[in-house]
Amino acid sequence: MQRRRNLSVRLRVALASLLSVVPVAGPVRAAELVQGVRSKLSAADLSSGEAAVEAYRLSKGVDAEYLNAVGWLARGAEMLGKREKAAAWVGELRREIRGEAPETIVPLGAAIEVEGKLTLASGGRGAAIRFLDGQLALAKDTALRSRIRKNLNILTLEGELAPEILGAETLSGPPVRIADLSGRPVLLFFWASWCGDCKAESAKLARLREKYAKRGLVLVAPTRLYGSVEAKKDATPAEEKAHVRKVFAEAYPGLEGVSVPVDTETMVRYGASATPTYALVDEKGRVRFYAPTRVGEAELERLIESVLSQ
Repeated sequence: MQRRRNLSVRLRVALASLLSVVPVAGPVRAAELVQGVRSKLSAADLSSGEAAVEAYRLSKGVDAEYLNAVGWLARGAEMLGKREKAAAWVGELRREIRGEAPETIVPLGAAIEVEGKLTLASGGRGAAIRFLDGQLALAKDTALRSRIRKNLNILTLEGELAPEILGAETLSGPPVRIADLSGRPVLLFFWASWCGDCKAESAKLARLREKYAKRGLVLVAPTRLYGSVEAKKDATPAEEKAHVRKVFAEAYPGLEGVSVPVDTETMVRYGASATPTYALVDEKGRVRFYAPTRVGEAELERLIESVLSQ
């Protein structure tokens, strides 16, 4: 229970850092609405965020920018403990979003995520798991499935057997399977080539690898293809794989030879909709720690030492 409370705190801190953006002055334009709402929420000013969203709706109507901003309001209200307001904003998203379209995947995911947290608060863990399982069964979009699975994993993954790494293709290092690493702890680092927060973990991961490899720790860095390379939105798989190899070689010194499996379903299974995502697997193949956010080096060392001492 204490571990889950600590994870909740880390998630809140991570979200707060995401919310910290520069406020926007002057009339709100479409590209600025979400940024402005996030700024207000970073200061715990839900009312001003709501006012900005309502003004936008009256001026421009309901569009993708409005729905994304409402998603942030729902998350912000839930984090601030204003559950009735969070539920109201979730209701707004549910009314306006008719199905899975590219422009509505993010706000739909926000609605499901917040509704899951509200269900957890009102009905308990079992009710939240049932709700999220039902939503996962309905979801088709990869990013949406991954986001729902993330929320399920927060509630269920620790203590369970680790989902297997699927696919045989790697962009660095040899193919690996959790089953083949029985008897050795495994630190899984889920990342994306465009993820700045992931690159910021590089030095930490290199130090952990150097310190614990001799004691049996295996570091694995799964990723997936997203269909784009920087400004090019329609990159071929071959182009993207070449780019990912280049990024890993240049941005992750000290991780030479680390296996980089590339498989979408593995990323979905581990709910790596947010990168970085960490999972620590013990020698028996059970997940001992799961966090869809950055984790401090001291905390990772403590967790690895705990697993190694068993």
